[in-house]
Amino acid sequence: MVDSKLIRTMPFFADLADDELEAVSKMLRQEEFNMGDTVFHDGKDGESLYILRRGEVKACKVAPDGELFTLTLMKEGEIFGEMSFLDGRRRSATIVALTDLEVFVMERSDFETIIETHPWIVYKLMKNIVFTIHSIVRGMNTRYLEMVNYMWGRKR
Repeated sequence: MVDSKLIRTMPFFADLADDELEAVSKMLRQEEFNMGDTVFHDGKDGESLYILRRGEVKACKVAPDGELFTLTLMKEGEIFGEMSFLDGRRRSATIVALTDLEVFVMERSDFETIIETHPWIVYKLMKNIVFTIHSIVRGMNTRYLEMVNYMWGRKR
């Protein structure tokens, strides 16, 4: 359990009322990682959502030559692990700590226990998760169009 005062100012929990923060804080645990630590690996099982309280991470994929290719960077206040948290599938990227980290972790099984008792909490948190995924997709679309425009422009 995490003290609800610690999550009150975090953007991911901004929509929650005091009693909702109290309920959510009971589902969270706090973890710390050192710079360079791997939080989780691509392809591994996992149903945890991570909320960055302090620090920065990078999401990576392993390139054919074995090197890690950085997909994106995430900083304080952002979330990661949301895809496996929602669909229960294996992790889609490796997450590496770029700095010392402090994260809050929510397990999918704990989240599912409040669906009946606190549906508005579930709605508010899911809205924030969807917003995060939506931002990722928009960023990917923008980068894709930039790449297509670059390649198309070179052929002229």
